Amino acid sequence: MSVDHRAAAVAAPGTDPSVLAHVVGGLARPRHGPGRLLAACRDVDDPCEVPAAMAAVVGALDASERAAAGRLLAAWQDAGVRVALLGDAGYPHRLVAPWPSVAPPVLLAWRGQPPSDSPAVAIVGARNASTYGADVAAWIADAVGPPAGARVVSGGAVGVDAAAHHASLASPGGTTVVLGCGHQVSYPRPHARTGGLFDQVVASAGTVCSELLPYEPPRPGAVRARNRVVAGLADVVVVVEGGTHSGSLLTASAAAEWGRTVLAVPGDVRAPGSQAPHRLLAEGAAPCTGPADVLDALGAEAAPTVNESARADELAADGPLRVIADAWPRAIPLDELAARADRPVGEVLAIVGRAELDGRVVRDGHAVRLVRSSGDTTHGS
Repeated sequence: MSVDHRAAAVAAPGTDPSVLAHVVGGLARPRHGPGRLLAACRDVDDPCEVPAAMAAVVGALDASERAAAGRLLAAWQDAGVRVALLGDAGYPHRLVAPWPSVAPPVLLAWRGQPPSDSPAVAIVGARNASTYGADVAAWIADAVGPPAGARVVSGGAVGVDAAAHHASLASPGGTTVVLGCGHQVSYPRPHARTGGLFDQVVASAGTVCSELLPYEPPRPGAVRARNRVVAGLADVVVVVEGGTHSGSLLTASAAAEWGRTVLAVPGDVRAPGSQAPHRLLAEGAAPCTGPADVLDALGAEAAPTVNESARADELAADGPLRVIADAWPRAIPLDELAARADRPVGEVLAIVGRAELDGRVVRDGHAVRLVRSSGDTTHGS
């Protein structure tokens, strides 16, 4: 199949296949990165003219460059990817303004549904997430879909990212994964394997996208750069957890440049994962104490969610289960559970044991928490 035919197979609606092939060939040149193409386009008044301007910067392609473009386009085609260039009709509008203050991706390549212009919330945080962090990320992700139709955006990593993606798979808004590598790179491996999180996102009418060529590995610079795309695709950014050098701080910084609202989740002052959100709170970020804060930032009203309905059912059940449901998403220590339920410890253990066998609760060390209905939210998922 010729280069032009392969380009036509992957070009998004509104993207000129010949221009796409030309730009991809230019990006395949050693040391010819997107920065040079963007620099030449900063003074282009009409965004629709940007793709042609980038192609003009590339200039003529030799035979080896056209062959390289063909291989890259074939890799996208094999992965079921569609591609739009900056300025094209299918390119997300959110990623254009306020360029040139923020450097947008030269291209965006995606599997699944095209990037959406619906309301969106980015939920980001630590890879080595605590149970608290994973639960809060899932809680917020699950809650913003039904009332606002909001899409959840994150970086596809293990930890907080995974918790947010899993919780929004069945949500009306769906979820978008922004990769820090190309589509043909299996990273992170648990999520990229067949049937893993990324396949689940695509199967659930979500989006898995990347600004990188298909075989680009997850180099630190590329992983850091994708944070600006996560922020750019959202209206509100929620930082759940992160250390002093967390990538979530880069996402928050990019969000400020994009003009997005940044919220930070308060945590245990002794926990390393609280350093990033507490720093943001000290710098003036608004606190996120639950889904209502996110919905308020989106301008949406709260509505009962699937999990809130499940908790309501639990509230009518045995006293200990009512306490566990009321504490969700926090795990509650067994001794505290017995005290709050005003039941003997033996009786509480029996009730918890039956609920655990039924799949309604899960043990978390010496604590117990309500099981979510929308998927595993642990940081190892």
